[in-house]
Amino acid sequence: MGFCPRCGVKLPRDKDLRFCPNCGSSIHAARKPSIWRDALEIRIISLAVIFILCVLSTLSGALAKISVEDANKMNRELEELRNSVSASAVQTIFGNNYMHTLIMFIPIAGPGWGFYVLHNTGRFIAAISVIERVNPVLLTFTLFLYPFTWMEYISYALAISESIMLTYSIFKRTFKSEFIKMSIIAFSCAVILLLAALIETALMFI
Repeated sequence: MGFCPRCGVKLPRDKDLRFCPNCGSSIHAARKPSIWRDALEIRIISLAVIFILCVLSTLSGALAKISVEDANKMNRELEELRNSVSASAVQTIFGNNYMHTLIMFIPIAGPGWGFYVLHNTGRFIAAISVIERVNPVLLTFTLFLYPFTWMEYISYALAISESIMLTYSIFKRTFKSEFIKMSIIAFSCAVILLLAALIETALMFI
């Protein structure tokens, strides 16, 4: 909601409103920044909510009950993955994370895939907690002591929230303009995830 640049009165949400109902001055130029600001606020709130849901999705997997046998099997799979990653760590970590992120951008289906992947990540945390006898919640939040975890989850939250925006744009028939925004966000996620992969790789070999 905008304000009149002359008298400061709150303006009603009317797209066709050209003059202030209080003082009569032109308000067309004053409404554009307000509309842009409202849209930005919606995106920021959406991003924050999705980020929290991503963390909760991982926690739900971490709290899943896993037998010792399954935990050992999952741990072996994780060790095999780590051994294969060591040769080309940055490319493998970045490639895997960005592939999942791109799928998360898909309208309607993307969020479901994202939350499934994050829940599955939580299950591996649960397996490690069983073997190491560590509290799974503590282990999950310990990951957020590392910057690459924040960077990865921000990328996932960006992708999922943009998927929701894309779905909304289909119904509003503004898909083309939203697709341009999605392309910019997807490129931003690529940069963030590449930096995250570099940091994670550097920490792996310390």
